[in-house]
Formats: sequence, C-alpha cells, structure tokens
Amino acid sequence: MKKERKNSQGEVCVHYFSKVPNNEEGLNFIKSIRKFVNKKRYKVRVLGRGSRKIHGNAYSIPLKHSENFSIYIDQKIMDRYHPNFLDKKFYKVRQSIDDLNNVIYGGN
Repeated sequence: MKKERKNSQGEVCVHYFSKVPNNEEGLNFIKSIRKFVNKKRYKVRVLGRGSRKIHGNAYSIPLKHSENFSIYIDQKIMDRYHPNFLDKKFYKVRQSIDDLNNVIYGGN
C-alpha cells in the first residue's frame, strides 16, 4: 500500500490509499482524512482514477468523472521524519567529495 513516488515538485510522497470508490462512503473517508491529518506537516492530494476513454489524460481524471480515487499524503516539513531527509544529506556529502576529488586530481 505504501509506494514512494515523487510529486511534481520532486518531493517524496507516499501513495497511501488506492481504489477508494467515488461514492458517499469514499467521499466521507477523504473528508475524514483531511479533517484529522496534521495540516502543518502533511498535505493530502486526491487524484481521480478509472477509464480515460472519455475524460482525463495520462496523469489523472477530473474527480467528478473518476470511478475511484487515489490518495497521496505529502510531507511538507523536511526533518528526520521525512522519507527524503537522508537522501538530501548524502547528496550534499557526495557532492563535496566529488568537488574535493576535482581539486586534488583535477578534472573528471
């Protein structure tokens, strides 16, 4: 159920729920998630899913035309609890090592 992806801003997001039906029960479920999630730390995104023959594109379907929903929860705060936190730290370390190697050995 938890599948890491990157959103359009390149941030890691987690695909928490899929195949949530587009009916009263599904809409109440989404409303409950939005009501109780910590809005300072997380952002909830809902994307429409289903047949793309009439509506939609490769990315998603307008919610009013979707058969079901996928719910993503993105972390807004970059701290040790963020799934991408260590990646950014290691990237900076690797970049510094590459810069030192270029200074010491010259070039590539």
